[in-house]
Amino acid sequence: MIDRAQLAKFLAVALGGALGALARVAIDMLTPANVWAASTLIVNVLGCVALAALSAYAAHRPLAPLLQLFAGTGFCGSFTTLSTVLLLFTSLSAAGYIGYLLLSVVLCLAAVFLTHTLLDRHLARPQELS
Repeated sequence: MIDRAQLAKFLAVALGGALGALARVAIDMLTPANVWAASTLIVNVLGCVALAALSAYAAHRPLAPLLQLFAGTGFCGSFTTLSTVLLLFTSLSAAGYIGYLLLSVVLCLAAVFLTHTLLDRHLARPQELS
């Protein structure tokens, strides 16, 4: 039998996953169909930004474990998609796929680095009282 703490973790991931999947579909619907694989690139870069922001924030401020599961494992896990990037291999030439893969990796790494660095610097500054 599952105890309350395990059930809460399960539900946090499930709810985050449902919302991440809905956000993913919304991006697919809003991206022009004639722009090949743009939605996959967009969600992966946005997912990297979200996960880097979550990580930087958690390094400086207390973050509830259920919120980490909801946002990181649940939302970002279902929002981003490595499997689609890998499936694109079947529909592209080797050169086209390698170019797309390199573009994805470079943009995602840049998104993680910039987001984490900027947010880390911002959160490390002393808080001003208003």
